Amino acid sequence: MFLPLFSLLPSPSTWLGRISSILLFSTLDLLSADCLYDIAKSGVATVSSSYTSPRASRTWNAASVTAIYLFNPYTILACLGRPTTAFTTFFTLLSFRHACQAKLTTSAFALAIASYISLHPVLLLPPIGLLCYDRLCHEHSGETVRADVVGGDIPPSAKIAVDQRSRPLPIPFAALLAATFAASLVFLLGLSRILLPSWQFISSVYMTPLTMPDLTPNPGVWWYFFIEMFDAFREFFLGVFWLHMLAYSVPFCVRFSKQPLAAVVLMMGIIAIFQPYANVGDVGAWLSCLCLLGHVFELCSTYRYTFPALAALLYGTLLGPAFHHLWIYAGSGNANFFYAITLVWSLALLILLTDTIYAVLRDEWEVERPEGKGKEIRQI
Repeated sequence: MFLPLFSLLPSPSTWLGRISSILLFSTLDLLSADCLYDIAKSGVATVSSSYTSPRASRTWNAASVTAIYLFNPYTILACLGRPTTAFTTFFTLLSFRHACQAKLTTSAFALAIASYISLHPVLLLPPIGLLCYDRLCHEHSGETVRADVVGGDIPPSAKIAVDQRSRPLPIPFAALLAATFAASLVFLLGLSRILLPSWQFISSVYMTPLTMPDLTPNPGVWWYFFIEMFDAFREFFLGVFWLHMLAYSVPFCVRFSKQPLAAVVLMMGIIAIFQPYANVGDVGAWLSCLCLLGHVFELCSTYRYTFPALAALLYGTLLGPAFHHLWIYAGSGNANFFYAITLVWSLALLILLTDTIYAVLRDEWEVERPEGKGKEIRQI
């Protein structure tokens, strides 16, 4: 549907068309920042239906999270480039926000739009569904407690056990979420078929990331691997790479069931790092979403490898464009130069991801074992 959408704008060769395009993408960034503000304001990072972080008082201010997104260099670069990633980011964050508000239908519909634009957001369906379900349980628990306090002689400060059987059933909820998402996606595809003369757009849009026919160099790790790949093994390794991304979604939901927001943010990181056509727009959105977990950052800086990761990220950011220019335009470099720097870039993002996983797990572990707070953990 982007073709009829952009056809309504003035021609980009005119000053009015350029201004309209700039206003459109700037508005998308502002709307995405507003979604992040509401997510940070909701408090889901530290409080869920079954977990409360001991560092809840150290949550970053919602305005700070919004400012980090708007002034993130990668977000600004994506806005200047004006890719469709901006639409994907907006609808993903919109789904995220509605999940924090326990709105199943609108959350599934927004995620369906994001998946309709780019295929990879469909991997966020399990963690966003978990977040939405957790908020429903949290609201239901709060309503039960308020009803007990109002209806009886129990003081408001007393702790009240909530009957787990009165919670929404997970299987009907998951079925309704999947049905809403599938119906929304079918509706969008049908609408596209009405606007376009054939179904050819399905193979052009959705088979491109699945089969990766375009091996144009990008910040990801796929393109060089498949340039060197023999054709006989291409389909096998395409399946392996996609299964690798898919393999994180449900395990994150299982392990971070007490902290569903962490599951969503970490899965966004997996997508930003390992998607076929990686770009700085998705990385900028993910790095901004990491600030939603700002209350656990002290655990990263104290025990892990945050400084080397940030140094490698800066190294890749500065040398990536330089090596690309030397290879493509100056002719004084080769593919190995650029691919080496993309590996450094991916390694930096992976270190940040693993540090965040460590910090979230450490925060949960210290609640279960208060005597271990502040002590170093060694794997045996």
